[in-house]
Amino acid sequence: MTIAIDDIPHVGPDTPGGAWLRRYWLPVGLESELFDIPKALKILGEELVLFRDGQGTVGLVGQHCAHRGASLEYGDIEEQGLRCPYHGWLFDVNGNCLEQPSEQRGKEFCAKVRHISYPVKELGGLFFAYMGPNPSTPPPLPNYSPLVDHGGIRQIEPTRYFNYNWFNFYENSADPVHVWILHGASAYGDQSWGNRFFSTDDPPNFEPVDMPYGMKIVMSKNTGESVIVDEMSLGFPSILQVGDTEFVHGKADPKKLMNSGSEFEHFMFITPNDDHHFMMFTVDYYTGPDPNFFTQLTEMRKREEPKEDLKPYDKRPLMPFRGNVRLEDIVTQGTQKLLGERREHLGTSDRGVIMLRKMVLESIRAVAEGNDPKGLILKEDSKGLVKLDSFVGIRD
Repeated sequence: MTIAIDDIPHVGPDTPGGAWLRRYWLPVGLESELFDIPKALKILGEELVLFRDGQGTVGLVGQHCAHRGASLEYGDIEEQGLRCPYHGWLFDVNGNCLEQPSEQRGKEFCAKVRHISYPVKELGGLFFAYMGPNPSTPPPLPNYSPLVDHGGIRQIEPTRYFNYNWFNFYENSADPVHVWILHGASAYGDQSWGNRFFSTDDPPNFEPVDMPYGMKIVMSKNTGESVIVDEMSLGFPSILQVGDTEFVHGKADPKKLMNSGSEFEHFMFITPNDDHHFMMFTVDYYTGPDPNFFTQLTEMRKREEPKEDLKPYDKRPLMPFRGNVRLEDIVTQGTQKLLGERREHLGTSDRGVIMLRKMVLESIRAVAEGNDPKGLILKEDSKGLVKLDSFVGIRD
């Protein structure tokens, strides 16, 4: 099978890119956002519902009933599963049909019906689903460090939803040049550390580095007295770890943090809904001594408002945006066409993006040839945690 660059952004069940993504556990919801009613989702192009049965077991099943296709989003949750509102067929979390009230053939016909279902596991407040082959023997769910309690405090943001292709967001972190240009007026520029490190006149050097879990971008600047380093990691298939979040959002004391090291992990899990929508689960984990850290972090993020005035005749829908990191990302990534549909001229400053695309294509090709993709089995550290390298600080 020929794998091309335009296979990357497509995530449907019959696409090479979708087959690659289905080899991993993907987050599909938050424990705090799942209530006593089914929740409709679209994951990798499939319409599904997430629910917790009366016994507390979480299931992810096809949204449309195996009988005549009515939506189970409006079904009734019972002790053993989810009952369709149309004709009362009852399905458990594994897709087994348990009851068909209007059928005369008893359990014989019921046993022949198998509804779409996928394994679900909970870790640290997130629900992960495995939608790949051999669902009865899926790969292990990695113990991602910020989702496992190890002496710190965890904060999980509400699910965020985006109306553009997931890979536009993901590959953005392999492009550090945009940081000091696009984000220069926002969080990176209003502090001494940001002005020193992310300077348009004197930007840091950067190199993409191949890692077992994916890749990382290593940015560095020699001040004459020391070498300041800032790293961003991209874990496969769609995880981001940003090392400098304490500086950017928490506004921590740069000198103190540079000398003592980071006490904070900032993971962003991306799950594509379809080719034009994705959702994000952001998890922060803090192991430092400040009990008010997350209060300060939340307040700082609230204050990141656009810093430009809106002209009365400016009707562009996303204006104003400069000065707010998240809006700046949406304006630029969300206005790009899908990869493979846009005309590009890549230069030397795009070497991180080029490397990432090659690695993703290699992984998609590996799956198409029946092999395991990169990062599928992540190596755990001595505490059994899966971490991504995102060092920020001073190196000799």
